[in-house]
Amino acid sequence: MRFTHLEKATTVLSDHPVRLTSAYAIGPVELSENCGVGREWSNHFTHEDWNLEKACEEGLELAAGGKVACRLLTELDPRNVELNLGVFPPLAEQERLLLVSNLRCMTAQEVVIRPFEGTGQIWIDGILVYAESGPFRLYMEEGDHTVIIIAAFIPDEARSIRISGNQICDHPDVAELHREFVERNIRFHMAWLEVENSAEREGEKSSISFYLLRKDRVDLPADQMVWVEVTNDAGTKLDRFPVTWEQEQRYAWDKEMIENTGMLHFTVTYQDQKAGEHRFVYSVLVRPLSDVVQGLQEEYDHYKQAHAKDTNAVQKIQIEGLLEELKRLTALPEDPFEIWDYRVVREYIQLLKQIFTYGFAEQSQHPFSFQENSIFLSPDGLGEGFFVSRLDNSIQRYTVQLPRSYSPEQQYPLIVLMPGKRYELGLPDFQQRNFGRDWEEEALFVTFSCRGVTLGSYIGEAAFLEALEVILQAYPVHEDRIYLTGYSNGAYAAWAMAQAYPSRFAAIAVIAGAPHPKQLMNLSNLPILNIVGEQDYLFAQAYEAPAAELASSHFKGVVEQGSNHWDTHELRLLDGVLGWLMQWKRDAAPQRIAYRTERDRHNRAYWLELTRMDEHEEYAELYGEMSTTGKLDVTAVHADEFIIHLSHEVMALELAQVRIGARIFVLDLLEYSRFRFVKMESQKRPSPEYRLIAERGKESGVSSTKETEVEQEINGIGSAGRNARSHGMGVLDVYMDRLHIVLPSSYATPEEEQAMKRTANALANPRTATWNPYIGVHYPVVSASDISEEELADSNVICIVSGLARHELLQRHQGNLHLECTEEGYTLGGDFIAGEYGLSYIQPSPWSACRQMLVVATNSPRMLGKNLFMRKLIMPGYFNGLHPYLNKEIIVYDSKGVRAFNFTSIQDACHKLQGQ
Repeated sequence: MRFTHLEKATTVLSDHPVRLTSAYAIGPVELSENCGVGREWSNHFTHEDWNLEKACEEGLELAAGGKVACRLLTELDPRNVELNLGVFPPLAEQERLLLVSNLRCMTAQEVVIRPFEGTGQIWIDGILVYAESGPFRLYMEEGDHTVIIIAAFIPDEARSIRISGNQICDHPDVAELHREFVERNIRFHMAWLEVENSAEREGEKSSISFYLLRKDRVDLPADQMVWVEVTNDAGTKLDRFPVTWEQEQRYAWDKEMIENTGMLHFTVTYQDQKAGEHRFVYSVLVRPLSDVVQGLQEEYDHYKQAHAKDTNAVQKIQIEGLLEELKRLTALPEDPFEIWDYRVVREYIQLLKQIFTYGFAEQSQHPFSFQENSIFLSPDGLGEGFFVSRLDNSIQRYTVQLPRSYSPEQQYPLIVLMPGKRYELGLPDFQQRNFGRDWEEEALFVTFSCRGVTLGSYIGEAAFLEALEVILQAYPVHEDRIYLTGYSNGAYAAWAMAQAYPSRFAAIAVIAGAPHPKQLMNLSNLPILNIVGEQDYLFAQAYEAPAAELASSHFKGVVEQGSNHWDTHELRLLDGVLGWLMQWKRDAAPQRIAYRTERDRHNRAYWLELTRMDEHEEYAELYGEMSTTGKLDVTAVHADEFIIHLSHEVMALELAQVRIGARIFVLDLLEYSRFRFVKMESQKRPSPEYRLIAERGKESGVSSTKETEVEQEINGIGSAGRNARSHGMGVLDVYMDRLHIVLPSSYATPEEEQAMKRTANALANPRTATWNPYIGVHYPVVSASDISEEELADSNVICIVSGLARHELLQRHQGNLHLECTEEGYTLGGDFIAGEYGLSYIQPSPWSACRQMLVVATNSPRMLGKNLFMRKLIMPGYFNGLHPYLNKEIIVYDSKGVRAFNFTSIQDACHKLQGQ
């Protein structure tokens, strides 16, 4: 097929990366999936010569009859500097959009093209070079080249196609990242493409048609013979046959061949230009996954009988977790963005069969299994672990790679790979990456779910801290060398955790994510590698703001020219990025500290800890400077109480002096290690004075009278309506730990029951306002008559009520409720407000002083459906700061609309409610 009049759709590739700046868009047109792979997709059209300029007026004729529209696109999307495809509606299942463009190379060169997880195909000069196969590399002669993109869907944002030649990078770090990116993601790589739709979970029922695509057309010759070996789940060789590149292949199998195997595994062996050998494994189900899982379950039942005494709780949950994940894959996933991955199925089947064959009893001979409570690991030190989450009783998994020389007697650095999705990495990804294997110093690598695209926020934080603690309990981690790295949402999460807990981590490496702009000062002592694309729509927030605020030897900014948000996805997980982290160690006592927080829950920065904020303010700040001679200067803003954590071991001095405002205090570092400063209530702002209460460290086991007195004092002046650390969290504080949602024991009407259960389901399944709203949690919903008070004492609680008499748990504890809600109205701050209402407020739990209870009360069930925060709960991210409603302790919805406030401002709120 030939194209004419492409001058208007020409993009010039010279010294810098480019994108298609213009193209003819043809369609949408109905084409079969994988059209053109080994077939002539142009047969769907009538003419061999396409005058695209003329076609914009007349359309293009289809072989099946009729015409399809053609239009010239030249408008660029300002968010990603790519062709704006927003003029087209979403494509139907069989529809495709063809983009035809001319790429003019100013010189002959190797060209690297990065498509971001594209769905469809890319053809260059009539050759298929991409089919959902990742970045690729090819040699292009000087002159014009026809580029055709067959798009299977039109995404809202991510449609990145970055085209770059051998340009000289201005930044040496970028050049090194480019080199490693090509080595790891393209060079010597191929892709396996199934020509027909695979049956996936149902298993193949006929011959398998496939296509071998060279992602690297520079180092992989086209004329070599490629061999494919077929094995079953046990690794038994079944067949071996030759194939060729870029030609459709068909492999027939029968039931006698496969016997009882669940999958067939195709190992492709091929050579590069220098005769170096490479391997690629593709697996396909040949039996329904449900049958495979049932067989594995039967093997497990036999295994339990044979090894009941040898299998401990950790090992038992690993087996059951693997089975549970496979069972989940037999059905459509809850998360609409989750992709079914045959590689995970393969690894889980093989791992389970290894366990059943060798058993945990044999692990005494395994070099990586010296721990009594270890998970089963593959011979290369990779494992998939599981644990029961406190948050919602669900089974959660983590993937870990141990060092080759692993010993439980040695402590190792820990690099946490923060996911961009709920689960972004797994065993196959770890196997492919082989993290840090060429490093002189070895490290632990781990990834786990933060429950979704939470951008580093409430449920994401709770999930992160829980999983991190699981890892610290299971493996010997050097706690001064814990590192975080992530891309996009994973970078947001890394920024957020580091800003909330700056003294917890040794360094972070973030790619294409942004921090909380008001709390950048928290990171002044933390080493940060920050990689951002020059054309990233987040550039101001993700790069300019932190580069300006954090300009120091600890901060290293890297800008990739000509890249947008999705291009830099390819730079994550590179050894150059991960290796940078390993040079740093946590500074336990930096000389200068600056810390800002909006939430009492986030309250510690090295040797300064905020223990109580001024409740009339939305933030507090602590500043500290320490000299080598034992002199400290501390400034507190909006802080009612804070602690200095110092000891003789830290400062190597017996006494220290601290100046706070106009006063100087002497600290006895030999006798005490915590020095609590409480604002004197007689003093008025803005120049408060503090008094000192010295405390021995709790870790010493010594309980002093002063310590007891101060704890009593804290309890005595605590604010009504909230626990310590909940200020700034608001009603969302209930989601930071284990949670039960408790419905009434009975209902007045079926309509009331339906409305309350709908609200309970919304609160049990919160969402987040990102590109993927799904959060992987489902909190248990129970009736008040079906849960014990002992269970409630170990959990946060959401109680939904429309009549106190019908909620037996709340009725028994109505004397502890902070607000009075009746069928006529509600009482707040001594004032009664009549009429229909939907009200939610958080307070200490009646069953445990250290737990939280959220009460959702109404006198009209229809109000639950009208109230935005009870109809659908959307979790905000920390990046956006405090939420005007959800970070308040009381949210009221009635005839006057929605209002939110804290218990400390009830009197002001009452005036607002009365319209004053």
